[in-house]
Amino acid sequence: MIMKQLLQAIIIFSAFATSAATGPASTVVAGMVFCDQCKDGARGLFDYPLYGARVAIQCGGGDTPLTVRESNTNWFGGFSIRMEGSPDMNRCTARVVQGTGHCGASGAPPRELTLAFRMLGLALYTVPPLLSQPEEAMDFCPGYDTRRRSPRWPVVAPAPSSQPQSPPAPASPFWRRRLPPIWRKPPTMPQDQPQPPPQVLPPPPPPSPPAPAQGSACTYDQWASPDHRCYWKVVTPNTTVAMAFGPLAAQRYGSELTLRDALEGRGDMYRTLLREATAALLNAYYNAPGGPFLYPTTASVIDHMNGALLSSAQRVLIEGARFRRANAGGGGPAGRTRLPCDLAPCAAQPPR
Repeated sequence: MIMKQLLQAIIIFSAFATSAATGPASTVVAGMVFCDQCKDGARGLFDYPLYGARVAIQCGGGDTPLTVRESNTNWFGGFSIRMEGSPDMNRCTARVVQGTGHCGASGAPPRELTLAFRMLGLALYTVPPLLSQPEEAMDFCPGYDTRRRSPRWPVVAPAPSSQPQSPPAPASPFWRRRLPPIWRKPPTMPQDQPQPPPQVLPPPPPPSPPAPAQGSACTYDQWASPDHRCYWKVVTPNTTVAMAFGPLAAQRYGSELTLRDALEGRGDMYRTLLREATAALLNAYYNAPGGPFLYPTTASVIDHMNGALLSSAQRVLIEGARFRRANAGGGGPAGRTRLPCDLAPCAAQPPR
């Protein structure tokens, strides 16, 4: 859900566009906060949107900037702060002042605000992704070294005693020490012990067949079928492309196009790209994070989609072909994974 809150700001703009000519001017600041689990200072594959983080908008610069507004992030890690009037926010910054859970040890440096647009009395400022870091990097991060990990509980040295300790008593001479008595067992005659009957072990069970790889990959026509509507997660057929993919997709395809219409796109390379990207997004929602599907998270699908929209026509064709290959079940690790589509009709098998 990259830039989810930015889409909410666009919805605010569309809701107030009709009354902005006569109503008072307003300013909206929107952005997202991620948990930097690997503490590498950049948003990566293992980072996730952070819920409940406290974000402050500060202006003035210097060692003690002035905090203008504060807000908490929502379930998608996004925040939106609205202010009356049209102040100049170009010299203001946004920073995380309080994290949540295990990801609240420290925050990344503040990021500057950027004016996205100003129209009909409404100004929208965006913020690059903000980061909040845990105390230590997770053990699944690349380059993690267990020897650098500090002990969880500090070793406390015993407190020195205020009373002087008496010197130990001198050991007695060797000839005065009392040794324990030596007990000797009387000799016994050896007796024949009956041998236990040999135990017959049952034959080992046959080896079980290897478990199939968990994962599914379905094409756009399978997702467009009405029999598979119960497998849609997070998004619905009526969700707009702008809400699912972000402002770049809204600029290219408009704000009214739905995901149902996107699955029917053809005849143009940008419509074909949107069709295959929509199917890949639904596959990423359906599969577990980090599964065998080529795009393990929805963020990776949206990143590749935005990268294609910002690049040349050749990049659009390449990304569209990659999405199509992944939706057909290919493109796994080293090309060895071939994922089936396990979507059954909703009336016969409920969604998992």
